Amino acid sequence: MQHQNDYDLLIIGAGWYGLIAAYTYLQLAPKSKFLILDDGDSIGGVWNSERIYPNLFAQVGHGLFEYSFYPMRKEGLTEDRYISGKTIHDYLHSFAEEYNLVRHIRLRTTVTDARKNGEKWTLQLDDRSKTSQCQVSGTKLIVATGVTSGPYIPEFPNEGFVKPIIHSSQIGPQLESLTGPEVQRATVLGAAKSAYDTVFLLLKAGKQVEWIIREDGSGPLAIMPPRLAGLLNTVDVMGTRALASFSPAILNTSGIWYRFLQKTAPGNFLTKIFWRLVAFIAEWQAGYHKSPNAEKLRPIPSGYGIFWANSGLGLASAPDFWKVFHSGQVTVHRTEIAGFFNGNQVHLKSKQTLETDQVILCTGWTDNLGLFNKKTREEWGLPSTADRSEKWTKLDVEADRIVCEILPFLAKNAPETRTSSSHSRPWRLYRRLISPRMAAKGDRSVFFPGQIHSVYTPLVAEMQALWGVAFLTGKTRAPRSEYNGERSGSVVRVDSSKVLFFSPPASSDVGDVFLTSSRVDISSKGAGIRIQFTTILR
Repeated sequence: MQHQNDYDLLIIGAGWYGLIAAYTYLQLAPKSKFLILDDGDSIGGVWNSERIYPNLFAQVGHGLFEYSFYPMRKEGLTEDRYISGKTIHDYLHSFAEEYNLVRHIRLRTTVTDARKNGEKWTLQLDDRSKTSQCQVSGTKLIVATGVTSGPYIPEFPNEGFVKPIIHSSQIGPQLESLTGPEVQRATVLGAAKSAYDTVFLLLKAGKQVEWIIREDGSGPLAIMPPRLAGLLNTVDVMGTRALASFSPAILNTSGIWYRFLQKTAPGNFLTKIFWRLVAFIAEWQAGYHKSPNAEKLRPIPSGYGIFWANSGLGLASAPDFWKVFHSGQVTVHRTEIAGFFNGNQVHLKSKQTLETDQVILCTGWTDNLGLFNKKTREEWGLPSTADRSEKWTKLDVEADRIVCEILPFLAKNAPETRTSSSHSRPWRLYRRLISPRMAAKGDRSVFFPGQIHSVYTPLVAEMQALWGVAFLTGKTRAPRSEYNGERSGSVVRVDSSKVLFFSPPASSDVGDVFLTSSRVDISSKGAGIRIQFTTILR
């Protein structure tokens, strides 16, 4: 007999991945006792009510950002069909209500420790609503925390600085003060999509912005326009198999177009010309050439930024982003912060001193896996120092050879690449979902959906849930051996480090945007599902 705090299934995360995982599990085991845990004050994960704000839009159009069986209402859309944060939050809350998930969700609850004892998982909880700690146990565990749950906040020297310093994840709760009269000058640190959104918000509010981007980092985010050449919706085009054919990736290595574009010299030349053209269109529409200030946002390597995308790939989903940027009071500094001093001063390593009323750190996210101890992380293939071991070094060398052999286009070095040190701790999961070592031992008790960056989050979440739940319930095959699973994880890691369009490391900002159809094909086949794709035209 189950104890009150004993469950069949525990899910960490009430966003896109956690909600669809719960729904899918109940389709196969409808009588299961389950609990969804989330540290937010509302449902939605990154799209919960606390983290959204006006002028925040998803990087994907309506019709491509919903579960396949639950349509999203047409409200809160831009003229190019990009969806507001509020619309997404309302959709996820409505989904949870429609399928009776709300009563199984415990909000304002942080999981501080997760351990497996025998056949059961035990989670230590910090419940903010009760200002107390407790624990729950369950037979199965789904860790759906995603890649934007744990804010990364770097440390800087701070002597007598009195102005507010917040992370971009706190913009929602701080919106009134950020856009109010007490903030006239703001300092934004970072080059990811969150930095672009933050700068846009501040400029729309009439603020003076100092935008700081490291000179020695991987450069600014590569930004695509809402429409290519002003004609075609960018995300609609990105979701086609035709575009995927031009993107070298380890999951797309069969068929006539792969053999021609990726394995022949004429095909490689055509692929190179194609991506140079896409980069030219994106850079021209951004208007980097219009001023020295804008030029500092040009992604590296110049002319190849969209393909190699050192800092990831984003989309100017707000229709007037570049217009607001070029006409606003913003100065881009390619340097680093040396520290905060003397009340309101930001000292830069370029020897400049800026005065500010507010600092916003758009510095990305951690792996958010502090709930697992170091030994567990190393054993399971989660980001850890074990990735520097001799075993993984050998696997990575072999994987590099395999990837370059299958995708010779990637063997040619980019004109200029810079790799962030955070990329040195990749995930080592089979299908980016399960631990090869645990699976080889017959342990089917946990999987990790959402450790992937994709503009097609709902579609990827749905397919990961199908495969992951099939794995948990013994309805699909696991890796035949620990070596096969780890070898697969290493190939994914190497392919990720070479080019954006397959599977970037967890610290990247956006990825997998051009290989969604191939990834979904493989996931669905693994789960024993046949999928018919249709093209969405509006």
